[in-house]
Amino acid sequence: MGCSLYIHVPFCERKCGYCSFYSVRVDDGQISAWLEGLSREAANYYGSQITTLYVGGGTPSVLTPAHWQKLMKIIRNNFDTSGMIEATCEANPNSLTPELVSFLKDNHFTRVSLGVQSLIDSELRTLGRIHDSRTALNAMGLVKDSGLTLSCDLIFAVPGQTLRTWAESLRNVMNYASHISAYQLTLEPDTPMGKLYGNDALNTAGYKFYRYAQYFLPKHGFSQYEISSFAPDGFECRHNIAYWYQKNVIALGPSAVGYIDGVRLANPGTLEEWLSGGKVEREELTPRERKIEHVLISTRTKWGVPRSEILPEIEDIIHSMPQDLFIITPERIALTQKGMRLGNAIWCEFLGV
Repeated sequence: MGCSLYIHVPFCERKCGYCSFYSVRVDDGQISAWLEGLSREAANYYGSQITTLYVGGGTPSVLTPAHWQKLMKIIRNNFDTSGMIEATCEANPNSLTPELVSFLKDNHFTRVSLGVQSLIDSELRTLGRIHDSRTALNAMGLVKDSGLTLSCDLIFAVPGQTLRTWAESLRNVMNYASHISAYQLTLEPDTPMGKLYGNDALNTAGYKFYRYAQYFLPKHGFSQYEISSFAPDGFECRHNIAYWYQKNVIALGPSAVGYIDGVRLANPGTLEEWLSGGKVEREELTPRERKIEHVLISTRTKWGVPRSEILPEIEDIIHSMPQDLFIITPERIALTQKGMRLGNAIWCEFLGV
C-alpha cells in the first residue's frame, strides 16, 4: 500500500506580513545544502511507494530549473512513483514561469496550487504580497492553458475587505480554477500584521465572508468537500484527503510533519537545525488518541466519519448538541454547512472526552 510524500521548500523571495510558517530568503548556497539534506533524508525511505506528491513551502516556484532537476532526481532515485495518481506544486504568481509549468507537465505533475490570496490590489498590498492582480490573472491563465489542474488559495477577513470585493475575487478565480481553498486571515502575535491589527476583530469579521463562500461557490459547481476546500466532483486534493483520513505521509525538509502508522514525526524547525541532524520529534498516539483524532480531522470533510469508528462518548456529545450541526445516517456522521462554520467549537467538545 502506497503513502503520500510531502517536501517542504523553505525559501521565499520575501516574507508576507501575515505568514507564521517557516521560511528563509532565497540563497543559492542554502538551496544547494537543502537539496543535499533532502537526498540524505529521502534515503531513509528508499523504495517507498508514493501515491501522492506535494511540493509545498515556502515558495517552490523560486527554485531554478537546475534546482528542480536535482529535486526530481532525488525523488526518482529514492521512491517508487509508478503508482502516483496526483502531484502538486505550490507556486506564487510572481515566480511562476512558462518554463516551470512546462517542466512540471513533463515530470508528471498534475496540479498547481497558486497563492493568489486576492484579486484586489489594495488587499494584496495590505497582505504584503509581491504580486498584483494582473500578475495573478496571467499566472492563472498560464496554468489553465497548460492543461494542469489549478487550485487557488484565497484569504478572507483582510482589513478593508468587503463582501463585494470578496465576491469579485471568488468570481474571477472560478473562471480559471478547478479547486479553491478559502482561508480566514489568522494573525500570530509575532507577525508584522499581528502586531499592527491583532486577531480578535478579524475573527469576528470572518464569519460573513465564509458564509458567503459556502453560499456562492456551490451554486457554481464547487462543492464544499472540506472546511476550507471547494471543488467540482473529481477535483478534490487527494494528498490533503490522506491527512484527513490518517493515511501514511512521509515528510521531508525543515519543519515538515509526517505521519507513519500512528506516529507523528516533526522535523527540526529551522534549516540550520535540520541540516545539522537535529532531533526528529516523535509523538506516538495511543489507540484511543488515534480514534479521537480520526473523528476530529475526518469531520472536516463532507464524507465525515463511519459511526463504527466513533467512540460512544463522542457520539453522546454529538446527540446532545443542536442536530442542525450534523448529518447523521445509519452509516456515517458529518457536519452540515452550519456545523462547518462552528467546527472549532464542536471539536473542542470532542477533545473534552
